[in-house]
Amino acid sequence: MVETCTTRVALCNHARKSTAMARPSPQTDRVVALIELIALRPTEGVTLADVTRGLGVNKSTCHSMLSALTSAGWLLRDPVRKRYCLGPGLVAVGRAADDGFPALAFARPAMAELSAAAGANCLVLTIGRDQMTVVDEVRHPRAAAGGLRVGSTVPLRPPFGTAVLAGDDTDRWLAQAPAAHREYYAAALASVRARGYAVELAPAPTEQLRRLASRLGLPGLLERLTEELTGDDHYLVQDLELSREYDTTSINIAVPGPGAQPVLLLGLTCLPAPLSGARIAELGSRLIEVAGLLSTALAGTSQTARAS
Repeated sequence: MVETCTTRVALCNHARKSTAMARPSPQTDRVVALIELIALRPTEGVTLADVTRGLGVNKSTCHSMLSALTSAGWLLRDPVRKRYCLGPGLVAVGRAADDGFPALAFARPAMAELSAAAGANCLVLTIGRDQMTVVDEVRHPRAAAGGLRVGSTVPLRPPFGTAVLAGDDTDRWLAQAPAAHREYYAAALASVRARGYAVELAPAPTEQLRRLASRLGLPGLLERLTEELTGDDHYLVQDLELSREYDTTSINIAVPGPGAQPVLLLGLTCLPAPLSGARIAELGSRLIEVAGLLSTALAGTSQTARAS
């Protein structure tokens, strides 16, 4: 836990050295790291010393942050144990964020069923122009460690996002792939269109690094790994062989909203390995079914909203 937050703060403090990254805000990143650190210990809370070690920041700075967040109601301080935990002020913030994604109310029960059936984590991501963001997750107790968390982002560029782009404009996406690999990615997109869902693979060391980057909150590292994977012609499954076994990173599908445009990505990650092609096809069929139900529910919600 300590390494997680220390790395996040260190990355932000040194981000200004990279011209490719946006202008950093170390103070903001420290507050985010602080909230995440306390969220990892929801029942036991943290002491001032825990925060100082976890963030790698001096005691005075940490005390100021803790005091300000406590005054705002975002944290509570136990006067006897001298530990801080998340406060009621964050409940209202969480509810407001939840209200901003009404589709999640339909998705959560289905996500729980998918997670239990697959023995894997189930994620929902919103789709932006350049990236996808995890907005909800159901984690399986026996799923592989690591994986994306709520708030994690995935760049919408090769090799990621094939399910989202399968039925939409792919030119800009393909243009981001090295010229020597565009034919491969075009064929992979055609396979996703025909199959209805994407199956992603990764060599074991690369996948371990991806999970580490996600767990530590290192967008820069994840971006660099994406660049490495872009030149890997074995990341995406094209012809799914039912009798073959695959080390599967994820199985995902787009959920269309009103107008048939993809609004969410539904995915299974941290899957048990290896999986047979037949098992992948079975889980893919479940994803297609659930995506269809969610799409219908979203269309109904949209019509109700317009009527009101």
